[in-house]
Amino acid sequence: MAWGAEGMGLIVGIALTHHTVKSKSAALTLFSIAALDGRISPPPLITMVPLSIQKAANAKVDSRVLRSDASHALRTLILSLPTDDLMIPLSQSVMHLMSRQDVVETLIAALGVKWLRFGPPVLDQYRRLIAERPDDEPACQAFFCRYPQLLDPMAVQVWSQPDFHGALEPDFVVRRADDSYLVVEIECPGKRLMTKGAQLSGEATHAEKQAVEYESFLSERVQEARTHFPKYRRADCLVIIGTEASLDQAQSEALERANQRRQNVRIAGFDWLEARARKLIENVSHGSIDVITRHRVI
Repeated sequence: MAWGAEGMGLIVGIALTHHTVKSKSAALTLFSIAALDGRISPPPLITMVPLSIQKAANAKVDSRVLRSDASHALRTLILSLPTDDLMIPLSQSVMHLMSRQDVVETLIAALGVKWLRFGPPVLDQYRRLIAERPDDEPACQAFFCRYPQLLDPMAVQVWSQPDFHGALEPDFVVRRADDSYLVVEIECPGKRLMTKGAQLSGEATHAEKQAVEYESFLSERVQEARTHFPKYRRADCLVIIGTEASLDQAQSEALERANQRRQNVRIAGFDWLEARARKLIENVSHGSIDVITRHRVI
C-alpha cells in the first residue's frame, strides 16, 4: 500500500485472481481503513505487521493521496467482483472492523457504486474510447446503450434513436426517475465544440437545432407522445460534442456563457459526462455531504 496507486492496483489484482475469501476480505478491510484514516493500519486479524514498519510506511505517504488512492481501489474492487463473490468477503471484513463502526460505514457506503452499474473501470474504458476512436459515433452510441446512466444519473428508461412517425430521430430520449425527460443529441468526440474565435462551432449549433426541433415536435403532440413515452412533458435537451479539455480559457468561458443564456438546453463535451460521473461515484461511495446550518451571509 505504501507504493500508492500502483501497489494498490496489485492488491486488487491479487484479490481478483486468488480464489480465496481471505485475500478479498483483506483487501476490502485494508482499503476501507486507509480510505477513512489516510493511514496504513492493518488490524491484527489480517496480518502481524510490526508497529515499527507501520510507522515507517506511514511516514513516507501523503495521507490525502493515500485516502484518494485507497478509495479508488476500494470502488474498483467492489465493482470488479461479481455480487456472489463479494458477499462472504464483505461479511468477513465487517467482522474484522467491528471495533471501527466509522470504517464499516465507509465500506458500506462504497457499495453504493454497485447500484450505479458503472465505476472507475467503465469510465477508464470511456476515456480510452474518446481518445482512441474520436470519430466513431456508432461506437459512442453503443457505449451509451450499455451504460445509459452516463447520459443522466437519474435515468430509469432510455430510448435509442426512437422512430416517431419516421420524423426527426434523436440519438436518445431519457426518462428520469421523476418522470421528467431529456432529449440527447451526440456527435463525435473528434468534432469541434468551439471555434478558435470562441464561438460555438457549426457542428455544435446544428446538433443543438436537431435536439430542440425534436423536443418541439414531441411537445406539439404531447398526448400522442405519451403513448410511447409515459407521462411525457416538455423535455430538457443535451448536446454532447467534442471535448472540453481541449478548450483554452477564453473558449471555456464562452461555452459557459452560451449555456447560461440557454433555457433547458446544455451543450457539453464528452469528457464533461465523465467528470460528472466520477464526481457522482465519489459522492455515493463517500456517503457524506457537508451541511452548513444557519450560515450568516450578511
